[in-house]
Amino acid sequence: MQIKRTFDTLFVRLSLMTIGLIVAAHFAALLLIDQARARIDAQRSIDYMVVAAQVRERDPVLSDQVAKTLGIQYVGVDRAIAAGCPAPCADTNGPFEETLRPRLGPGSHVVVEPDNGGVWVRKQGASYWIVLPAFMPPLSHFKGFSALTLIGAIIVAVVFAWQVQRPVRSLARAAREYRIGRGVHRVEEAGPREIRELASDFNDMVSELAEAERERAVMLAGIAHDLRTPITRMQLRADLLTTDTDRAAFLRETESMSRIVTQFLDFARESVNQSALVGVDEHCRRDYGAQQDDEALVKLDLRAGEGFQLPAVDLDRILSNLIENALTYGEPPVEVSTSKEEGRYVLRVRDHGAGVPEDDLHRVQRPFVRLDAARSGEAHCGLGLAIVRRLVRHHDGAMDVTNAAQGGLVVTMSFPYPRKAG
Repeated sequence: MQIKRTFDTLFVRLSLMTIGLIVAAHFAALLLIDQARARIDAQRSIDYMVVAAQVRERDPVLSDQVAKTLGIQYVGVDRAIAAGCPAPCADTNGPFEETLRPRLGPGSHVVVEPDNGGVWVRKQGASYWIVLPAFMPPLSHFKGFSALTLIGAIIVAVVFAWQVQRPVRSLARAAREYRIGRGVHRVEEAGPREIRELASDFNDMVSELAEAERERAVMLAGIAHDLRTPITRMQLRADLLTTDTDRAAFLRETESMSRIVTQFLDFARESVNQSALVGVDEHCRRDYGAQQDDEALVKLDLRAGEGFQLPAVDLDRILSNLIENALTYGEPPVEVSTSKEEGRYVLRVRDHGAGVPEDDLHRVQRPFVRLDAARSGEAHCGLGLAIVRRLVRHHDGAMDVTNAAQGGLVVTMSFPYPRKAG
């Protein structure tokens, strides 16, 4: 799976595509060059051989002068191997030989020296070999230069692919940072024109969205803050009520309003909490592990270990929201578990209620969404899961909401491994 992810990137795909094209073009060029060289060598060898054979037959004395001028030699069959013909001086095969042999006539022999490219030609029935020096260097002489050229082209291709994917990668990183609530990061407008235009439009879009989000957060925080004072006055005036029943009911209502205001303020908070890291297992044992029997409202199964750590304030907000939702909307016991799964720490909270309709699992994580028919309650404004989702994303985590097979809602949060202080 990891290998698949490695190759499933724009940089790797661009690199492989470009390198593949370069290698294919390189070897195609070598093949065409080799075939063209073979044809030229074959034609030149035929011309030399015809001249050398005709002169040898007509005037042996003149043939020596012609051989000296053309740079060829006549070697008797019995002295061929001693003179340098590759033993056993049998026909060799290659593009050059396949081009030359048919043109010399039936029964002709062609031998090419592997080291220097010299050609040995003998017509059928001839008592001598005509040795032609290499007219062109063999292709093997260019292997070193060819390899260096290919390596250089590959390096250029990789650098080119890296430069092309950089702005796209920066754009993807900025989009991810904005999605998980880490603020607005402007993307450098670089690369091809289409990517520059995309980066410019992205910068404008996130700026407008961030401004709208800030205005909403300021409005929400202002309303919540303004409500604090009258709620406090109402709680103080509850003592003026004459009956205990009225006083208790009035205080319950003000407490509900106070919880809603607290959720508003938590949701409006944009900055990441900088409180000290605490062990998730240790925190759960301390705050929810006092009672662990069949009657316990919260049951723990903690297996992540000491390495799983989160900021104390954010961890408390995550657990308090989830457990309160589970007890309000679902049914006890609430199961809180931690574990290590596939290189990530996992925090899971499950209740034993009716769950949520499958079509609403994603919608229930949005702000201000309440599913009255399935999970209704008082003193809530539909921000609990939205607050948890935002906090989890602040810490590079992912949240998944599902229904348990045996009933109840399961909220699964996974965080990068390891998460330690420092």
